[in-house]
Formats: sequence, structure tokens, C-alpha cells
Amino acid sequence: MQYILDYFAALLLGSALLIISINTNDLASENHSVLNGEALVQEMLIQTAYLLEGELRNMGVGIPEKQQSVLSAGASSITFLYDLDRNGIADTVSYYAGTPSEMPGTQNELDRPLYRRVNHDEPKVVGSVTTFAFRYLTRSGEVLATPVISTRLSEIHSVEITVEVQNPYAMMRDKGSVQQGERDALYSSSLWQQTRLASQNTRR
Repeated sequence: MQYILDYFAALLLGSALLIISINTNDLASENHSVLNGEALVQEMLIQTAYLLEGELRNMGVGIPEKQQSVLSAGASSITFLYDLDRNGIADTVSYYAGTPSEMPGTQNELDRPLYRRVNHDEPKVVGSVTTFAFRYLTRSGEVLATPVISTRLSEIHSVEITVEVQNPYAMMRDKGSVQQGERDALYSSSLWQQTRLASQNTRR
């Protein structure tokens, strides 16, 4: 009888250790996936932020002081002038976010392409974003309603931009652990917000 009890005790202990080992491996895999996702989105965000910050600071470069630099300003789009090639000819540069339906190849349902267009060239995708938003402020700090009406474009003195990037692919979560309203994958995200980004060359 004692041998049978010892056998069952060993069986229970072994089963418990097996379950603990499986859970530990699952947790390690999940943490590894999250860390890899965070590294990926930070790299993606740095590339996007570097491009945006550089060009927005160049708004109005090479444009006569009395000429309007910002041509349109929306909640998730902007079009402005600057002499991109330093050849004395004004170039029109636009940034705007597309829609999730334009990125069918990604697992992340929130991904949207970020477009950059120069003059009349075809728009080029320069990044992938989940949030892409602008706010426009006057010299006195007033926040202008978007889209900014044409008669107030010349009042734009500084721009606030918010960009969020998430990884396009992530480890799927166990369906039993997904609560209502939660997403079914472990997406990592990185947020960049540049406040009061002002070009010294916009009309003032």
C-alpha cells in the first residue's frame, strides 16, 4: 500500500513540475516576443521621426518671406513649400496617412501607410503608423481647428505632431486568455510626440 501511495505522490509531483515547466517556457517565449517587438517598433519609429522632424523644420526654407509656406493643414496631413533641392525653385511636400485597407499584408489591423509626396510625383510610402496626428498653434498659443481654413494658414507658427508605431506581426495570444475588448496578439508600440515643432522660416 505504501508503494502505491509513493507512486501517486511522485506522479502528482511530476505532473506539477511539468505544468510549471510548460508555463515557464510559455512565459519566456511571450517575454522574448514582446522584447523583440519593442526593439522593432523603436527602430521603425526612429526612422520615421527623423524624416518628419527634419522636413517639418525646413518648412519655408528658400521661400520668400511674404509667400505662404503652409498650403494645407489637416488633422493627419500637411502640405508645405520649401526649396528641397536648393535650386531656387519651390517644391511642394505633402505627408499624410492612408487607411488600414491599404495595408492588407500586415497582421496588425491598425497599421496605416505613411505617404510622402513631392510636387506631382507619385506618393511614396515612407513608413507604417497606427497614429499620425497634427495640432497647429499660433504665435500666441491658440490651437487652430483642423482642417485649418485657408485664411488662417498664415497664422501657423508651430506644429505638434504625434506618431505611434506598432509591430506589424506579433505572437497570438491564447484565445482563453483574451478578455472582451482586448486584442488577440501581443503588439508592442512606441509613441513619439514632438511638441511645438517650429520652423523659423514659416511666414510670421
